[in-house]
Amino acid sequence: MPTEAGPRKARDFGAVRRYGLAHVIGAIVVVGAAALLVTSQAVRDRNAAIALAKKWDIQGPPCPAMSETEFNTKHEVAPKTFDYDGVTLGRIAGDVSCSDVKDDGGRGFGTDKVCQFTSPAALTVASPAGRFFFVPGPGQPATLRIHKNVATCVMASKFTLQTE
Repeated sequence: MPTEAGPRKARDFGAVRRYGLAHVIGAIVVVGAAALLVTSQAVRDRNAAIALAKKWDIQGPPCPAMSETEFNTKHEVAPKTFDYDGVTLGRIAGDVSCSDVKDDGGRGFGTDKVCQFTSPAALTVASPAGRFFFVPGPGQPATLRIHKNVATCVMASKFTLQTE
C-alpha cells in the first residue's frame, strides 16, 4: 500500500555531524570546572608551603664556622651521621628534626633542606658544593639550612623532643 509521505530517504552515515550550542556550553563548563579545581588546589598547596616555610624559618646568631683543617686540629668529630637526600650531616650529640621547605618563603620552586638540632655541640655537612663545619657549642640548639647544597647555621631551634 502506497503511503502519502512518499518514498523513504536513505540515511547518509558519512555526513558531518554538527554540534549545537548546548555542546559548546557544556564543554566550556567542563573545562572551566577543571581549571577551577586545578587552581584551587595550587593555591592550597602554595598556602601550605608558605605556612611550612614560616614554621621552619629559624632566626638567630650565626654559628661559629671552622675550616676543615681547624675542625680536625681541634680533634672535633661528629660521630652521629645520617644521609639526607644526598647530603651527609653529622653531629656530636642531641636530636634532630628535618624538613624539605620551598625556598623564597614557600613561594619558590626550589627546595631547601632545613634541620633543627637540640644540642649538637658540633655539626658537619658534606654536600656536592663542599664540606662545612660549625661549632655552636655544647647545650646550644642550632638550625642548618642547606640552600643549593650550601649550608648555613644559626644558633637557635624550635625543636625539642616535646615538640616532635
